[in-house]
Amino acid sequence: MNVLAALGLLAALAAPERAGAGFAPGEETVFDVSYLHVRTGEGRIVIGKPEGDVWPVVFQARTAGLGGLVDVREHLVSYWDAAALCSRGSDLRAYEVGDLHVDSTRFDRLNGSATITVERKGKKKVKTVAVPGDVHELTSAFLWLRLQPLEPGERHELPVLPGSKPTTLVVEVVGRERVDTPAGSFPAVKLRFHTEIEGKFSTQRPMWMWLSDDPRHVLVRASADFAIGSMVLVLKRYTPGGAATADAR
Repeated sequence: MNVLAALGLLAALAAPERAGAGFAPGEETVFDVSYLHVRTGEGRIVIGKPEGDVWPVVFQARTAGLGGLVDVREHLVSYWDAAALCSRGSDLRAYEVGDLHVDSTRFDRLNGSATITVERKGKKKVKTVAVPGDVHELTSAFLWLRLQPLEPGERHELPVLPGSKPTTLVVEVVGRERVDTPAGSFPAVKLRFHTEIEGKFSTQRPMWMWLSDDPRHVLVRASADFAIGSMVLVLKRYTPGGAATADAR
């Protein structure tokens, strides 16, 4: 089973704490991932050492449990611009059932374009697409969202580039709930979101996430029903980073 895109989509929600409340290098968030109600993987996100305004957000995923019978591993780095509150691009290395592939995205915001490079089996394809100047990756979209108040009734529409085709991510804050996870029980804000993603990971139903109802807005749970089945991500372990070094906007 190819779980790469689905793991990436759900774990992209696991962005670091909001700036000004602990968004700092060294933060680590670990999640259990289930597919069709069976534990199939683990995701891990760490904020790396900043290089100027650029904060590398590292996502690592691997199959585990029954899913470990199929070897899937990925290492994604999203380059969050802490000054502009958006992404400069990303690099992905993924190993799926004996197949290694490498992808990268670079944004040219001045000229409104994104260059996407895909390498498969020794062949490289490069494509440049027109994008809005404020476009996000999925990871940076949720980093940006976590800077918002997230009060029930809020609605946000963000341009995103989940692959090679820009689309719009629509997010609504629908209420508050308490969520139980392996990391503990959390009062949380519940968000409903929708975006058009083509292929086997397309969905006509809303996807959901629950963020801790405090200034940190830590992701504690996410769920989605894809064409290939349902996936759930829950918080397993959270370690805060150092002192905040960025101001919330």
